Amino acid sequence: MNWEKEAFRLLKLLVEIPSINPGESTNFSENYGEKEVGVKFASYLQEYLPEFTTWKEEVLPDRFNYYASYIGGNEFPTILLETHLDTVDIQGMTVEPFELTSSGDKWYGRGACDAKGQLTAMVIGLRKALAENNGVLPLNVLLVAVVDEEHRHRGVDFLMEKSVEADLAIVGEPTSLQFGTYHKGSVRFVLEVNGKSAHSSTPWEGDNAIEKMMDIITIIKEHVKPSVENNSHPLCGKSSLSITLISGGEQVNIIPSNCSIHIDRRLNPQENWQDAIEDIKERVQKAISPNLWEDIIWNEPYLIDPPLENNLNTKELLALTEVLKKLNPNIEYSGLQFGCDASKIQPKGIPTVVFGPGSIQEAHTEDEWIAAEQMVQAINMYSFIFTEIHKSGHWSSDSDE
Repeated sequence: MNWEKEAFRLLKLLVEIPSINPGESTNFSENYGEKEVGVKFASYLQEYLPEFTTWKEEVLPDRFNYYASYIGGNEFPTILLETHLDTVDIQGMTVEPFELTSSGDKWYGRGACDAKGQLTAMVIGLRKALAENNGVLPLNVLLVAVVDEEHRHRGVDFLMEKSVEADLAIVGEPTSLQFGTYHKGSVRFVLEVNGKSAHSSTPWEGDNAIEKMMDIITIIKEHVKPSVENNSHPLCGKSSLSITLISGGEQVNIIPSNCSIHIDRRLNPQENWQDAIEDIKERVQKAISPNLWEDIIWNEPYLIDPPLENNLNTKELLALTEVLKKLNPNIEYSGLQFGCDASKIQPKGIPTVVFGPGSIQEAHTEDEWIAAEQMVQAINMYSFIFTEIHKSGHWSSDSDE
């Protein structure tokens, strides 16, 4: 079997069905939402992985998580394979977004890297392992393709509200074939400042909210960001704070009465979001006048995405290490700059790693692509893990030492 061709065929099928995340909208056009690609994915599983039981569950109106499970036996470990069906939008793309095209070693299309390519690597890895082991896996598998990863991670939240039991989870994201056991999180919120409207011919009769926000932004840039960037993690790098959106004013001849900014604070594994926000507030308050402080509105976060950290000495991660060392004696666990669904799975007591072909630098881009060579490597690595991990002596340990 030519697994590269099979991977291209499955990825082509997935890329050709748009599944742009619709955000908060419940009345979206055909290019948005994950339903149609989920239906096609489930049909593929039923045809090519008949050993698996498949089903779906509605998470949001007309938006479904899709599941496939395989039971090898109680004596074998259970692996949760998780990634997402949704993609980011397609504005500005320079390649055809909904057609998988090939040029040299690169496969182009929206989702080719993030994360339809990840789902492809998992599924073809399972097919390869089954084909090479007489249609039987020494493993229990729960494969889940979730909704809404690109917006508010409600798909994985829905999944983890259930009694999911697994010894190990692998979350599919483009990591350039590294195994991430740590990653950054984020907290995002809106900061507003109130002013007073007036006609722009008599601006002194008003209180310009945009000018007040300029002072706040300067304080954040000069007093808050340097402090945040002093926080560092040995594998994930520096923490960060970014102002990413701004809005203010009604029309050109009216002094604006309100201005707002969105703040994206990236958290390292040793940080929590409550302390991060309090630190921002304290540093801003120290640097501005009491009158300006009173006009600031600190809105509650609209996204709280925790960082990922693991105990590398659990028997499950030691078992995975043992298998990976057979593939590459020099392989080491790594930290990732970005966040993903893994940090919502690990707190449920499931050691969780992030892994996949492709680079995060190619995700969400105008010409999103994934390297065919890395896809093949990922398929081979998945197949090897599925076949070999049950042999590790660490599974027989009764304690996480």
